[in-house]
Amino acid sequence: MKEPTIVSFLAKNLSLSGPHDEIMIDLAGVSETMLWSLHNRASEARRHDGVLIDPDSVRIHEAIDYDFSRHFGDPVGSLAVRAAEIDRVIRLWLVDHPDGFIVSLGEGLETQVRRVDNGRMHWLSVDLPDAIRLRERFLAPTDRFRHIGLNALDPSWMDLVDPSSGLFIVAQGLLMYLDPEMVRQLLARVAERFPRAEIIFDVVPRWFSRLTLLGLQQTPHYRLPPMPWGINRDEIEPTLRRWCPHVTSIAFLDYRVPRGLLPLFAQLIRHIPVVRHEIPSLVHVIVAERIDSSAAISNPISGPASKSKEPSEDFKGLTPHRKQPMTSSNDNISGTITTNEAPQSVGAHGDLAIAAGQIIARRVSLGMAAAFDPLGADHVEFARIVPEKVEAFSAAGMIMIKQSNQARRQITRFASDEVMTTARATISMAGCTSPMALAAEQGRFALAWFDRAVSSYIAIGMLALSTPAAAMAPIRETVAANAERLGL
Repeated sequence: MKEPTIVSFLAKNLSLSGPHDEIMIDLAGVSETMLWSLHNRASEARRHDGVLIDPDSVRIHEAIDYDFSRHFGDPVGSLAVRAAEIDRVIRLWLVDHPDGFIVSLGEGLETQVRRVDNGRMHWLSVDLPDAIRLRERFLAPTDRFRHIGLNALDPSWMDLVDPSSGLFIVAQGLLMYLDPEMVRQLLARVAERFPRAEIIFDVVPRWFSRLTLLGLQQTPHYRLPPMPWGINRDEIEPTLRRWCPHVTSIAFLDYRVPRGLLPLFAQLIRHIPVVRHEIPSLVHVIVAERIDSSAAISNPISGPASKSKEPSEDFKGLTPHRKQPMTSSNDNISGTITTNEAPQSVGAHGDLAIAAGQIIARRVSLGMAAAFDPLGADHVEFARIVPEKVEAFSAAGMIMIKQSNQARRQITRFASDEVMTTARATISMAGCTSPMALAAEQGRFALAWFDRAVSSYIAIGMLALSTPAAAMAPIRETVAANAERLGL
């Protein structure tokens, strides 16, 4: 793996500008994400209703000459929530381990050490050499707070760790940028070397990983770096237990946007099978006993779709569809990126309800992406939703008329509801005069469509159980075509 590099300060990327002596920096690729998270934390810390108290992030944010808003847009607060939740867990851990040792991997300009310091703990910040030099412009090392310029994948940082009073490892905003095999090796080495250690890291779901590999724009002026490791929530525990067999505890921590429309989406998603697993996760792992290193290191990555045996319960009845390996266009992460667990598609005897659920999940993700970036939304896919459903339900309805008037009315209601919802949204969005107004309308449309999608999902599942195969054939064909087009 080629290490991510930072285009450091001007004059080694240092330039004094104006009365505040602002520091001009030019970062690239994965390294630039330290400014994204800094922007989120500082913006949240300035709010009167913010979830994070972080004066150091505000100070650093003000000292850097960088157009944060132009690149990253208005922060929604999720990265600040992530930091605050990790703070909470560390403070609780320090109650039982007041002299404990904390390692933060790839933390960039994170100021967590200042927020949780109890006056006794020891902290080791591990990051690339240029990142450490940038960090030390704002956060000088001390006897208890040490810095080391190493790639987090280089195991030599472990020689500097004293786990005798307890060890806590933080990998915040790091692992998703690594190849899955590298993630496995890192976690397995930590579990082998440090029994009883605790680890916190965050992950992104598969659909978001795929979007970044295709080139997801956070704003028109900033493209997110590729995130090769995406994993859904229901896959995390079995995957970690394969990689690190003696993990004793795996818990999911609260991690969501603190305000606005998106928390409502999050609440709805949590009650829908399949979809509820396709959200970002913050994971807290506790290692128990020392494990056999040969078993951990040699254990190949095996996700639900990469296994040669039966697929997981959620995807039984679906035949795997393997995509070609994807090569990262990002210079900071080189080599071939192969998704560790391939997506699924609809088989001849597939479970229609689950297949429809997968499609709904994907379209929900597109709707959420549209709410964040209306100008980059997949309007072509949105335009296909209504005609496809009308055609499929109409064909099924013609068959079912002979059997049930009730079924005919249900199919007609589905189609008419979709048409009315889309028509209202189209008229409303046509009158928008600004990107912000368009974003608001997209959000309202997504919420209305989401409600219809849930109803359709339940009704289709019932039809799959109660309707003759002949009547369901048009819907099955549409679901299969949708799944293929959406890459499922």
